[in-house]
Amino acid sequence: MSPFDRFLQSVQRTAAKLPSLAVASLATVSLSVPLTAAQALTEEQIDAVASVTTVVIGQGLQEGDIEARREWNPGSGAIVARDGDTYYVLTALHVVRTRDTVYGIRTSDGKVHFVDDVKTKENILTFGEEVGEFGESIQGYDLALIKFESDRDYPIAVMGDAQALTPGDPVYISGWPNPDDASARRMRETVSGTLNAVFPPSEDGGYSILYDNETQRGMSGGPVFDEEGELIGIHGRGRAQDNIYCLDPQLSADNSCGMQAAHFVSQVRQSGLSLAFQPPPVEPQVIAAGMSNLDRADTIEDIYSAFTFDLESLLRDEPSGGCGSLLLGEPCEPF
Repeated sequence: MSPFDRFLQSVQRTAAKLPSLAVASLATVSLSVPLTAAQALTEEQIDAVASVTTVVIGQGLQEGDIEARREWNPGSGAIVARDGDTYYVLTALHVVRTRDTVYGIRTSDGKVHFVDDVKTKENILTFGEEVGEFGESIQGYDLALIKFESDRDYPIAVMGDAQALTPGDPVYISGWPNPDDASARRMRETVSGTLNAVFPPSEDGGYSILYDNETQRGMSGGPVFDEEGELIGIHGRGRAQDNIYCLDPQLSADNSCGMQAAHFVSQVRQSGLSLAFQPPPVEPQVIAAGMSNLDRADTIEDIYSAFTFDLESLLRDEPSGGCGSLLLGEPCEPF
């Protein structure tokens, strides 16, 4: 019996044991947006879409944290909804595993918006729960939804469905990889690859899509796009290393993995949160905006200074949004 066949049997055995948080998502989920025929985009166009919808997510730093070698591991995410001046970013749960702190979300215009998880727990909604002292496994989905406030217009990722794809279809992952030398300069990347399998969600983290894209640390939580530029998943883990893998160690040896966007939509429905998702196809003006802003959107010259906040002042004077989202030392100008 091949590793693939053994894995299918394992999935069938564990599917019935999934926690209640994930059970409702085992069946194929139809999105609450009309799926219309869309035209395949070029890699350049998909990269442009990814550029304006992908964000960096990191804990707020205070002066001296980096010099003191405080561990700091920013991740990635995608803007998936808007309600007035409230934006919603989808990412991996483990990207925001530290609670009771302040996070920053850096958007494609270079702004960093802070997310207060000290005074209120309403800004981060998780769809799973880490188990074990160090979060060795995740009960439910390795997904989290973060909201931030801004009256600026940011493009929203178009929601797609991985169930509409077949093995061999191209997929693209966008994110902000950490450089090997911990350089302060960071650049966003879109890496191309092939979808290899779509499974029911795993018991650990709800992972269900496998792809051979070469991912790196820092890209966790980043969007997975199909060839129409639609969001079909969120990247969660890279290829298997030692005892760290998803779904199956042999299958994970040559594949990264993520969670389906359709399962996120199902979880949103169960939570009672009312969100309007962007229907396909991707609008031409979004592609044009991405292409015209690549240099500014995709490069952070000093990520440490970008995420250094005067946290005490933020929590004392700016409980949400507004000028508190600007960088330490910059003048406070209205949005």
